[in-house]
Amino acid sequence: MVASAAVTLYRVTTVKRGAHTFVAVDGGMGDNLEVALFAQRFEAGIANRLGPTERVERAVVVGRHCESGDVLVDGVDLAAPAVGDLLVVPATGAYCFTMANNYNGTRRIPVVFARDGAARLVVRRETWEELSARDVE
Repeated sequence: MVASAAVTLYRVTTVKRGAHTFVAVDGGMGDNLEVALFAQRFEAGIANRLGPTERVERAVVVGRHCESGDVLVDGVDLAAPAVGDLLVVPATGAYCFTMANNYNGTRRIPVVFARDGAARLVVRRETWEELSARDVE
């Protein structure tokens, strides 16, 4: 898996508008530590509105972990972000996958390969049982 051939898809869970627009997604530093650790810059877009649009907002894309460092993209133009949208972050390849972790008790994400309109699961999502298997009563 290489970065240029991989994307991460997130579901938008909250949009908070004020002095800044914050777009919260259902992932974060548990599946992409590169931003917090290395200040890696990623871009993002609303998956079904990637072309030219009249309503674009400058936003900060944040994760679900309630940490000041859980910022996935600091300052990106998004086409009218709304709860339920799919947000795509391109060029998230092998490093994002290999650094994925169980931060705040979250399960590691699945990996799906897609080609010519067909999708194939190649790494399944971690189960709750797997997440808690090492816990001792």
